Amino acid sequence: MAASPTLSMPANLLTWGDRIQLGLNHLATAAAAAVGLVAMAASASGSTFALANGTYLYGESPTAETLGAVYFVFEARDGQLTGAVYQPSSSFDCMRGTVGSRGLDLVITDAYDQTESSYSLALTASAVVASASGAAVPAQLEGLHAIAPLSSLDHHLLATCANR
Repeated sequence: MAASPTLSMPANLLTWGDRIQLGLNHLATAAAAAVGLVAMAASASGSTFALANGTYLYGESPTAETLGAVYFVFEARDGQLTGAVYQPSSSFDCMRGTVGSRGLDLVITDAYDQTESSYSLALTASAVVASASGAAVPAQLEGLHAIAPLSSLDHHLLATCANR
């Protein structure tokens, strides 16, 4: 695995892979800060995390298709996740994962060399299911913006990664 890019490196000198890695490192840092609080909230309430079945799109930018921003599109089915991490007008990496006790546990497969990297993203406390009916509230990933609706590109990436 290549060394992580440093924050002092100009963004226009980063390769696509380095940019994705840097974006995921930023997301992981934000997620790590929230994991302790989220875990305390879950254990204090006796709740477990749940993510409603469906498709989701999150991004560094609150606006879809912003050049240079990293996006995370995935489908959740019974706690299992399949999707992609991408930048508009660039390549993408497929992802699979699960909804864990502290958030999303992900494995991202590099599109070029097929190496796998593990990441965790925290769900905010609003994603804790506490209702007696078992209904899940909309999930929010720490440090990312929820975006709707999914574009045709997002649907294409989901279909491509689901078939791998």
